[in-house]
Amino acid sequence: MPEDRADAPAPQTDRPATRIVTVAVIAVILACVAVWQFAVRPHHYSDAEFVAATTERVGLLVEADSDDHHRADRILAGSTGDFHDAFAQSADAYTRFVTSAHTRGDGGVDGVALARRDGDAALMLVAASVRVTTADGADASLTPFRLRVLMAPDDGELKISAVEVLQ
Repeated sequence: MPEDRADAPAPQTDRPATRIVTVAVIAVILACVAVWQFAVRPHHYSDAEFVAATTERVGLLVEADSDDHHRADRILAGSTGDFHDAFAQSADAYTRFVTSAHTRGDGGVDGVALARRDGDAALMLVAASVRVTTADGADASLTPFRLRVLMAPDDGELKISAVEVLQ
């Protein structure tokens, strides 16, 4: 009988080192998955980021300067979608008109509010005003107006996708 015991496999002991290595490998795999998920998830913009981007982009729209020949290019760079396509067709005409009329529009954004979010895009309500100075130096009165602006991400930036003048 003693010979039978010698041939029998040794009983498996519970090795703490094996458990520690197994737990460590699982932890590393989970950490890698978490980092990967964080890296590939889309950026979710805050309300403040939408307000800041809208203020900047609309501010460029409500000002006109006949000496600024690259304004149309900056407007196009800050736009996407339908608005980009429509403005791209008229950007040269816009620049020629402002330059030939020697017009200067001093405008600004008076207020911006987020009306609704739809996925990564947001509908913004904008209160703005503009005063136009003509070539003869005559100033028009300050004209307030309201806009509905759709902001959408494109190439990692929030850009104007659509504009509707309400008033």
